[in-house]
Amino acid sequence: MFNRLDYLKIFCTTIRHKTFKDAAIELNVSPQVITRCIKELEAELGEILFVRSTRSIKVSTFGLQFYEKAKATLNLIDEMFAPHVNDNLPVRITAPAVICRLFVMPLIEKISLANPEIHFDVRPSDAISDVVESQIDIGIRVGSQLTSNRFIGRSLAKIRHVIVATPALIAKHGIPETPDDLHRLPTTLLMDKNKNQPWPWFFTDHPSLIPANPAFTTDSGESEFAAVRAGLGFGQLAIFMAAPYIKNGELIPVLQSFEEKSGELDLFLYRPQSGPVPHRTRLVYDAFVEHFSSPDFFFTQY
Repeated sequence: MFNRLDYLKIFCTTIRHKTFKDAAIELNVSPQVITRCIKELEAELGEILFVRSTRSIKVSTFGLQFYEKAKATLNLIDEMFAPHVNDNLPVRITAPAVICRLFVMPLIEKISLANPEIHFDVRPSDAISDVVESQIDIGIRVGSQLTSNRFIGRSLAKIRHVIVATPALIAKHGIPETPDDLHRLPTTLLMDKNKNQPWPWFFTDHPSLIPANPAFTTDSGESEFAAVRAGLGFGQLAIFMAAPYIKNGELIPVLQSFEEKSGELDLFLYRPQSGPVPHRTRLVYDAFVEHFSSPDFFFTQY
């Protein structure tokens, strides 16, 4: 028993030939299969599609009309499965706001110039987005390894941090000599949105700590950075954020003897675990992997 799509394919092939045998050769089936299919299609339509003779077949007037509809239907199905059909769908990306601004957007601009057919939907967020529920194609996060089996994640780079303050704040409160001195100084505190708890400050050869009396608390990395630049407190910032301001003298690094690999966190790229990966998403994902995978990508000298 044929389904209706089989009927259309066999009918459209048959109409291009003079005999059912010729159509059967093209479709690699027996002439009896072609004959049975055409008879069943004619019975379902209630119309004659071909006038048969011992030597050839001739399409009927109704058959010609039906052929135009059948051909258009098959063409539409072919277009539906063509790779270019889905190119107007965006690649949805989420990343921490500061990484989105400094790195993701310039990279998207570069990808877009080379692939103008790819559209983007970018959602800056410091929280881990559920890529399945939010229909996110690619996510970037900083911190510990992803444990959910709903994601495929890979570490691409290490993000190191440095403790800095403004010259005015240091002139007022002095320079801390050990990490424990931070408990008596004004500091900034960044909350981890995913765990609803503070991010600890990490040091080499010294236990991590959470400053006891933060002068400024936020769950936004951009806001913490602005607070440190405004002189509200000492902050442990990503080197790639702080380096330009250290170079121009706006910020001064402290506790440098404790700085080696201090606050070193992984940058992860992740995407949904199940299902095929569209070409547009694979292209962007691979570009992100290549862009961020340099071991020194986030290690900016100051």
